[in-house]
Amino acid sequence: MRGSLKSWWGKLSDDDLERVGGEKDKLVGLLQERYGQTREEAQSEVDRRLNEYGAGGIASNLKASASELGSNVSNRASEAAQRLSSSVDSARSYFQDKSVDELTTDLLALIRRYPVQACVVGLGIGYILAKSTVRSNRRSLGD
Repeated sequence: MRGSLKSWWGKLSDDDLERVGGEKDKLVGLLQERYGQTREEAQSEVDRRLNEYGAGGIASNLKASASELGSNVSNRASEAAQRLSSSVDSARSYFQDKSVDELTTDLLALIRRYPVQACVVGLGIGYILAKSTVRSNRRSLGD
């Protein structure tokens, strides 16, 4: 808002705005002093400017911010989709180009390189398989 105040009343310095400190009456008094206006003229101008700022300024700032946010989200989603598509294509070509023996060799190399992570993944897969087995057993017993 400080920028708007300075654009409306160019004779006001940063020190003046600091002294006003958000108090409307102080701003009115300062405008009277700097611009030689009556109290009523200064009051009327301050009210008009603040109403314009409140009605159009805040709303247009929010609208612009929302539009910018939407554009950023859209751009990032598009980038993520492109990266995902590229990764899927890369994985597809990897699996198509490798034989089962090569895939096994690569998997063993990964397990040797990352043993803790491999154990965690193995435990996760085991848990999922156990849960699905229990569910399918319950279904078959229920029939």
